[in-house]
Amino acid sequence: MAKLSLDGGRIAQKLKTRETLIAVANTLLLQGKDISVELVAKEAGISKATAYRYFTGTEVLRREASLQLKAKTSDDLFADIPEKDLKARVNKLIDYHFELFTKNETEFRLFLSSVISESIHPKSGYSRAGRRIVLIEEALKPLRKTTDPATFKHMVNALSIFFGIESITVLKDLCKLDNEAILETWRWSVHRIVFG
Repeated sequence: MAKLSLDGGRIAQKLKTRETLIAVANTLLLQGKDISVELVAKEAGISKATAYRYFTGTEVLRREASLQLKAKTSDDLFADIPEKDLKARVNKLIDYHFELFTKNETEFRLFLSSVISESIHPKSGYSRAGRRIVLIEEALKPLRKTTDPATFKHMVNALSIFFGIESITVLKDLCKLDNEAILETWRWSVHRIVFG
């Protein structure tokens, strides 16, 4: 099965299909059902062949769906923050990701380990995606009208380095920082990227 690319073509449609599969898997997991790619595809009304282009096996789907159950959508995260309050939105983004990753660090480290392992095997069809880009773009929404598109994209890409378990592993394992120092480093770095 050819690896599915989320980098070109109808990206929005591909992400929507992927999110649909994860949402259905989440629902089934919450109902206590033992999921499989075939079952989730059937429940989602998506062909089995298409589902396997997004998730190469049941374990890949189960792992990502279980982590997504702990994540929030952009609507949930910024619901109580005015769109024009950039500082509050950025601080919410920092606090949310920090809490998510430090409270579920072992699970996210295992997820990262398996993703890296799968990425080096040619037979793997796993395409990694997540919500961090969507959440960052939503947090920076006030800047869309005042920042040129290229600069906005650079900011989103730069911030994506921080809001993942990868950042936690580097700062904790290599830099020997504790959680408090990691949060301080995140705030210092992110604020300089966004506010200069």
